[in-house]
Order: sequence, then structure tokens, then C-alpha cells
Amino acid sequence: MKRAAPAAAVLCLALATSAVGAGTGAAAGAQAGPSTGTSAAAQGAGAAPPGCTPRRHSKPIIRHLRKHGRLRTVRRVRRWWTCEPTPAPAGGEAAPPSPGQPSEIPAAPAPDAPSPGPEPELEPGPTRLGVKAAEYSYTLSRLTLAAGDDTIELDNRGQDAHNLNLQLVGGTEAPLEIAETESLQRRTAHFTLQPGTYRLWCSLPTHDEEGMHATLVVEAP
Repeated sequence: MKRAAPAAAVLCLALATSAVGAGTGAAAGAQAGPSTGTSAAAQGAGAAPPGCTPRRHSKPIIRHLRKHGRLRTVRRVRRWWTCEPTPAPAGGEAAPPSPGQPSEIPAAPAPDAPSPGPEPELEPGPTRLGVKAAEYSYTLSRLTLAAGDDTIELDNRGQDAHNLNLQLVGGTEAPLEIAETESLQRRTAHFTLQPGTYRLWCSLPTHDEEGMHATLVVEAP
């Protein structure tokens, strides 16, 4: 009986030491658990691709285990992360860029269209006309003249004398005239012509009827 008492005391001391160790291990596990979970959460959140919002999920897990003939209850929490698309902000505003995603660079404004330059000045039309006379026709150096101050030269290449008359078709003014010019002679005159169509003819007897006439167009500048 005296030997049984010390044996019982030793057994009680061993059980107490085991209980203290188990409590210390559980406390250490509790301290390490949140830290480990926080680190994993930080890693899961940081791995989210751009354009989405990371979301944390958790689920408790309870298991019943039998160890050394005793039934033990083990509680754990499972945690994981998912990525949900970031909704576009209201009002049509662009969403801010996600971390690690380059921001869009605004397009450069289009260059201003070059201002039109001054309109090119129109070259003045011809103001000189040569008329060759022969039996019985006129040959004009050109069919049009520019309105304004014009110079007309009568060159008689025929055997007879000829003259030159000009009148605006439909006009009421007196005809313009270059006087009678002898054979192989020239005569020059200056006139101020208005835009329109002019009739040219030789007024010597029967010359107009023989076909000695022509038409000249005077154009506005």
C-alpha cells in the first residue's frame, strides 16, 4: 500500500505535464493559424488578374476523429479567393486601371486643316486681234477677245482696198470702223469693247454680199 501511493502521484504528474503541453501547442497553433491565413489571403488577393475584384470565401469544416480510443472533434476553416468582374462606373466614366495594368494614353488631337491659300489670280484674256483681208473674206487671228481696251489691226493682203466695221449684235450704237486700207497696207485702231458677240464686215460696195464678214466674241474678264 505504501508503494502504490508514490506510483499514483507520478501518474498524476505525467498527466498534468501532458495537458500543459497540449494547451501550449494549441495556443501556438492558434497564433500561427491567423498569421498563416493572413499571408495566404494576401497572396491570393495579390494574384488577382486586372479588371476584376478579388473576393474572399470561407467554409467551416468539422471532423470527428478517434485517437487512442478517445473521440476528438477537429474544427477547421477553409478559405479561398475568387475573382469577380469589376462593374463599369455609372455615367459612362471609364473605370480606373487595376494595379499592374497600364493606363490608357489619350489620343493626340487631329491637326488643324490647313487654311486655304489665296485664290490664284486669273490671267487676263487676249486684248489684241489681227484681221487679214482678201477677196472676199476675213481671217481672224483669234475668235475671242477680253472686254475692255482692245487693239485691232487690219492687214490687207488682197488686191482691192478694204475696210473693217464692228458692231455689237443687238446693239443700237454706231458701228466701230477701221478706215479703208489699200492693198498690202496695215492700219491699227484701239477700241473699248463691251462683252458680247460682234459682227465684222467690209462696207465697200458688194464686199459684204460677196462673203466678206465674220463674228467675234468678246468675253468679260
